[in-house]
Amino acid sequence: MDDGYYLSGKVFQGNMDRTIDLLYERIYESDDPITTARKKTHVVLLTQQDIHQRLTQEVSATAELLCVPADWALALLCHYRWDPLRLHEEWFADPDRVRDAVGLAAGDDVPGTEVKAACAVCADFKPAAEMLSAGCAHLYCQDCWRGHIAAALDAGGARCLALRCPEPSCRRAVLRGTVGKLAGGEDDAMDAKYAREVARAYVDARRQWLTPCTASAGCGCAAEVPAGDEDDGDVACRCGGAFCSRCGGAPHWPAGCAAAARWALDADQASSDWILLHTKRCPRCHRPIERVGGCDVIECAEPCRHSFCWGCLGPVNVEDAWGRCAHELRPSPETEEEQRRAKRELELFLQYQDLWMWNLSKRRAAEDELRKVRGGRLPAARYGTPEKRTLEVVAAAWEEVAEGRRVVGNACAHGQSLRRADAARWELFEFQHRRVDAVLDALEERAAKGKAPEEETKVFGAKLAALTRTARHGVECFAKAVEEGMPEEEEAAPAPTSKRQRREEASGDQ
Repeated sequence: MDDGYYLSGKVFQGNMDRTIDLLYERIYESDDPITTARKKTHVVLLTQQDIHQRLTQEVSATAELLCVPADWALALLCHYRWDPLRLHEEWFADPDRVRDAVGLAAGDDVPGTEVKAACAVCADFKPAAEMLSAGCAHLYCQDCWRGHIAAALDAGGARCLALRCPEPSCRRAVLRGTVGKLAGGEDDAMDAKYAREVARAYVDARRQWLTPCTASAGCGCAAEVPAGDEDDGDVACRCGGAFCSRCGGAPHWPAGCAAAARWALDADQASSDWILLHTKRCPRCHRPIERVGGCDVIECAEPCRHSFCWGCLGPVNVEDAWGRCAHELRPSPETEEEQRRAKRELELFLQYQDLWMWNLSKRRAAEDELRKVRGGRLPAARYGTPEKRTLEVVAAAWEEVAEGRRVVGNACAHGQSLRRADAARWELFEFQHRRVDAVLDALEERAAKGKAPEEETKVFGAKLAALTRTARHGVECFAKAVEEGMPEEEEAAPAPTSKRQRREEASGDQ
């Protein structure tokens, strides 16, 4: 890129001054923000409030249709895993059977509010007004109810949403209203935890459209993928993390979910291969042991404490043993073949693993530089006293470096899959991978080097902006090729350059 700079899909050749002037007008005489393009996605991020609002609407609609209280509607939807069509079909076919299965019934007679009753758990006598029941005749004090519900919430899962009366012979369901009556003070956390469990069950029942955030525990957000949208896309959550909107795993775009899953399996296999190559198992407890130095006398860790020879794996006396064993155990031909396979597979995996780690370190370094630029902490020796638009150009450059390194690093999973499946496409992937990597290196070097002492600010900004757009175009093309499975490039015939050639070509086709 000595005499040409990328601008809106065209490369200007030759007249350097004219190219810089055009870029200068685009950057410094326009109020349009300078941003780095990102992959467009149709995924919608739903917060906890959005999810709660949706499930509340479904509960209200179900309660109105079935003519039941809202607490009943919530219990019915949880029992049928938020499948309203199946619930409506079975309810209108046999409502009594559905009520019995869920544990819903009209309230039984309970003692008057002035009568004291004994709690069936702690046996304390308290006024009936201070005790609660699940709509049945079994009264329990509020402390015992809190312990009963807290234990179910700690267990999590479907148990806390299908909670029954503490009486073993009673199948009456504990409704949302009972939990709400215990709310207040320290119990607000219990009420909020119950609401999170309801929202989690709602999202899990709609995994075809909703993917919960897995970036941090207890986030509560979810990504909604529109029906018919087959694009894989990473989602940045409000908790500060990111996840894949399809598989729910770590972000891996542009590599597909299948390639990311195979990459994870390869990582597990690489760990097993490393253990096979660098460890031996204790003859007594069979735990793998790595030898990092010293003599051949090995003593296993607690509680085994078995002493054996590293060469022949035979028992030794720690006090009398010294030197090297003359009877080194030779592995069997099958073991040697397995070790050769493990070494070969491990070396292939570590090539892309090291490349992924290198891109990760480059991405983090670019993000650190981006934070410095946005914070106005630019070294005067590199950038002088830049104006606002130049700061935006530098920020866009570092943002593109960070995004490009993320794309190139995530594509390692795709390259690992192609190397085993299709050698031709893998070679094409490696070619494009090296090409976009070189462009990102050039952009990173130019942004880190800053402005030359004799260079004008507008010239520096124009060159950096041009290189940023070139890198952006390369990253987008590379990501698109990875998404489409890296198809083989077809050799296109040269376009006719004259009317005579076009007539001859048309007559030849006839």
